[in-house]
Amino acid sequence: MTNSPASAWNRPGTTGFAAPAAPKARRGAQLSPTQQAPAPAKSGTNMPTSSVIAWWRVVLVIVCLAAAVITPLMLDQNRQSVERVNAATQQMLRLETVRSDLLGAEAASTQALLMTTDGQSPNAGYLGLVDSAAAELIAAAAASPADSASLQDINTAMSRYVAQLAVAMHTGGQPDMLVASQQLADDVLPLLDAQIAQQTSILESSGGNQQWLIALLAVPLLLLAAASIVIARRTRRVFNLGLVLAFAGAVASGVIVTQLVTTSAASISAVQTSGVSRATAVAQAYGAVTEAKAAEGRILLGITDPASGAQTYSDATGRADQALSVLGDSQAADQLTQMISTHEQLMAAPEPPSSELVASAQAPYDWLIDWLTEQSSSIGQEVDADLSGHAETVENLAVLVAGIMVFAAVSSAVGLSGSLRRYR
Repeated sequence: MTNSPASAWNRPGTTGFAAPAAPKARRGAQLSPTQQAPAPAKSGTNMPTSSVIAWWRVVLVIVCLAAAVITPLMLDQNRQSVERVNAATQQMLRLETVRSDLLGAEAASTQALLMTTDGQSPNAGYLGLVDSAAAELIAAAAASPADSASLQDINTAMSRYVAQLAVAMHTGGQPDMLVASQQLADDVLPLLDAQIAQQTSILESSGGNQQWLIALLAVPLLLLAAASIVIARRTRRVFNLGLVLAFAGAVASGVIVTQLVTTSAASISAVQTSGVSRATAVAQAYGAVTEAKAAEGRILLGITDPASGAQTYSDATGRADQALSVLGDSQAADQLTQMISTHEQLMAAPEPPSSELVASAQAPYDWLIDWLTEQSSSIGQEVDADLSGHAETVENLAVLVAGIMVFAAVSSAVGLSGSLRRYR
């Protein structure tokens, strides 16, 4: 019996005809609509290049404009700090001058009484020193209205002292001169010393360190550098003129601010150390020399006993010698030595000393007073010229820094806008 084709399909163990194989895809053949394309390779960020450029443009413009606003404001604080130091120094020197003039008036009045003969009126040269002290006190009150109450107390005490001094010069009496000396020592000088100490405290506490301003300007520099690297990698263009100009502007601003901050700190430190020490040495030498001369006059007038007067004179000249050593002027030291020598001659001379000897003892004292007055004026002028000039420089360059940082903001915006147009 012949097998049918159908039985061949159904026979167990047979494989039958194989189904046709699926055609293989040829290389480069077109994908069917149902097949998916392979995913593109990812970079470090999924943001499109245009979005990255736009983001950096916004960041750089904001940071540069913020630096253009904040840096001048901080530099203005630096300027105000310099001006406060200058104002405190000038006020301290005015008050020191008032103190020195009043001590000098006492010394001049005692010497005038010594040089007066019977039937003559004493020399009124001490009034010039009193007028100078009053003028300086008025200038101090005008320069610092906040201290008007304290300065008014000084003026009241000084007026009482001057009135008593005028009485002593009119009567020529030893008791009246002793009262005037006590009023100066107990009422006037303590008030002046307290006010001088207050100005010294203000001077020493002024001028905080502003080195952090340099770190502030480092922020736009770092961001501009980072933006240049990122944009160069994205656009395959190393050079972007806008970013280069912005970076150069930020560097220039950093250099200017660094120079200003460093110079301000150095100027304030110089005043707080050298300037103040010299001004204090001049004031101490002036006060000590006049105190010694006044003590000499009181001894010769018989107001104080020779032993206590000699001790006062020795202490005062010792302080004067120490103060003059700070100033380092050999001629001034020689004049002080000569003043002490003529004092010893006066003390050894028979009473009353001759007018020639009194005049000889007056010469080195007058030289020291004139020299110390010139030194005080010179120190004040030097400090004022240095600090006022620097404050003006800070004010002018603060405007320049603001302009440079605005230029940096515009340059970075223009430079990145050009790159952004190519990727949109």
